[in-house]
Amino acid sequence: MNRYQYLAMLEAFKKDKNSLVTYQKLYKYAYILSDSVFKIIFAKEKDRERLISLLNAMLQLDGPDMIKSLTLEMQEYPGIFDKKTCILDIVGTTSAGEKVLVEIQQKGEDLFRDRVEYYISRVIENQVHKSERYELPKIYFLGILDFEMFPKEPTEYLHHVHEMCHGRKFFPKIQKVFVEVSKFFDLDRRGLLNDDKSNAADWLRAFKGIINEEPLPEHILKNPIFKNLLDELILTNFGSELFNAEVKNMTDLKYEHECGFLEGKKEGVFEGRKQGLQEGRKEGLQEGKEEGLREGHKKGISDSLLQLAKEMLADHIPLETISKYSKLSVDEIKKLQ
Repeated sequence: MNRYQYLAMLEAFKKDKNSLVTYQKLYKYAYILSDSVFKIIFAKEKDRERLISLLNAMLQLDGPDMIKSLTLEMQEYPGIFDKKTCILDIVGTTSAGEKVLVEIQQKGEDLFRDRVEYYISRVIENQVHKSERYELPKIYFLGILDFEMFPKEPTEYLHHVHEMCHGRKFFPKIQKVFVEVSKFFDLDRRGLLNDDKSNAADWLRAFKGIINEEPLPEHILKNPIFKNLLDELILTNFGSELFNAEVKNMTDLKYEHECGFLEGKKEGVFEGRKQGLQEGRKEGLQEGKEEGLREGHKKGISDSLLQLAKEMLADHIPLETISKYSKLSVDEIKKLQ
């Protein structure tokens, strides 16, 4: 089950809870890159062997640098005063005292990189207390992405990102690694990774088999870590409670984006694009445009554009201006009057 099939299942489940049975007959595995499914599969495991294997593979740690044990911690860093709350998918500390942050990202967005830096900064902020030295542990950030983040590197799917100065790492204690899952799938399908026998490639081939529901290489099927992963990901293992929560998260996100879209549009009409718009408004504006275009083609005139036109009419905005920003014709706007 891929992301689009998973979202279709959630939409159907929202309307009819019994539709889950239909999807459980259609698909064998749950969508592994869903936040909730990923946390259940990798954070609920008692001995952390599966998560440690994934981290060592994706962070490319070996020998003495390998993660040997991991203690998971609270995923949320509450907002202080006027700071935003920071919620990560997985937060842990290794036996060597290193911090590990894992974030699953299903779609690209303009402010994702900003959010990564903010998440890391909040974790850093919690490391040093009063009367202690400014000595930070090593911090690993792993972003597992179901979209293309580095289009200028078409043949690379795993990216180590560092702050550099004159060709040297300025602060090597912070290591950011981003894995482009969908790019790996494409490269592997085209036969460009036949020589890639790395642990990261094995994990991503397992993801590929699970998401596309296609046969897996024999050596992966024989690996007990992957075998147990496949057993636990069977869609019938997941109950209605999980998908109820997923539907609520999806609904809340759409509502937030729609509100941001309408607010951003009105702000643009009356005051222009001000610098320093809140992060949510910027995200909502971009996502609102994309969502509005897609839904507009599927369902006709979207509710958000109609609502925008109505509010602008109430504020006595000229019809031509309303037409420009709502994408409705002047005649359609007159009918709203």
